[in-house]
Amino acid sequence: MPRSERAKQFAPFDALKGLQKALREKEAEAERKADKRVIIPEEEE
Repeated sequence: MPRSERAKQFAPFDALKGLQKALREKEAEAERKADKRVIIPEEEE
């Protein structure tokens, strides 16, 4: 078997199609929620 054919069996694949996209969306949603909760302290006079 040629080396190029052997390499294909070790190529990465997305076993759960769409998982990475869903994770990125959830992460972005969590960051937006966290940004809304940020309290900026007022400056003392």
